[in-house]
Amino acid sequence: MRVSVLGVGAIGSVVAAAIATTDVELHLHVRGERGAAQMLQGVAVSGHRTLNIAAARFLFSCEELPLDDGLLQGSDLVILACKSSDVPHLAQTATSFLKTGGVVLALCNGLGHVDALTRIHGPSSVLAASTTHGAYAEGEGVVWAGFGGVGFAAPPLGPDTKRLEAVVSIFEAAELNPWIHEDAATLIWEKVVLNLAINPIAALAGLNNGELLESGLFNACMMVYREAAQVAAMERVSLPDESAFERRLRTVLEQTADNTCSMLQDLKKGRKTEISALNQAVVALAEGHGLSVPINQMLASLIQACHP
Repeated sequence: MRVSVLGVGAIGSVVAAAIATTDVELHLHVRGERGAAQMLQGVAVSGHRTLNIAAARFLFSCEELPLDDGLLQGSDLVILACKSSDVPHLAQTATSFLKTGGVVLALCNGLGHVDALTRIHGPSSVLAASTTHGAYAEGEGVVWAGFGGVGFAAPPLGPDTKRLEAVVSIFEAAELNPWIHEDAATLIWEKVVLNLAINPIAALAGLNNGELLESGLFNACMMVYREAAQVAAMERVSLPDESAFERRLRTVLEQTADNTCSMLQDLKKGRKTEISALNQAVVALAEGHGLSVPINQMLASLIQACHP
């Protein structure tokens, strides 16, 4: 079996390094200076686990170079581990690697990536996925900052149980703590509402996650959730009730108290954020249902003003 990882940043490096400890054939599609370094030096992860995987363990392709014919249509599983803005491009790139009957999924924040993959690959090849592992780049390596898990679900008309379980078995062998969720939309939204509530407020205030436990900021996070929950209900997505979400939010903030969320990291480094796939996506869905979500709109506008 061959697995391809497209986008080998922080989470992509964690996933690639962990899967490299199994016996599957592993292909990485990289780009830029960081990708060139990985092609020479391999992938290094510290933190939760220390994994130093030599470059010889991987098959490589590079965004800036022609593809090797031996990589074409040869992967049973293609994983997009990238920013939400890169999904349309890498979803198209995945067509070069995915074999007939293979499975493709995206480990990305935000809404819309399952639909983006489905438009290109068809519903029978696409799994919904969500991860709660935390990681960030540091120097030439990656720090696995928080151990979470990876959830999988088959969307309507998606891969059959056999193919879903085959993907889960790879992640089990890699010790990435996978689980199967019964509903694809709920799986995605459960992670999204946490990102909606945490990321833009932490980014605008310049705070670590744990500082959002202060009562005024925590209440603001809950207000973001309440708006999003109304939109989810109109989308016929079943989310935990408000008290359950409040407990979950508090637990996540406590467990990741020292973490700098990805949106704040992006603003500090002058990179494009994922706001369009998070709060701005909720605004767009709300408008389609005739709902007003002013807090999400304000947060999206402020983040976009910081980095258009």
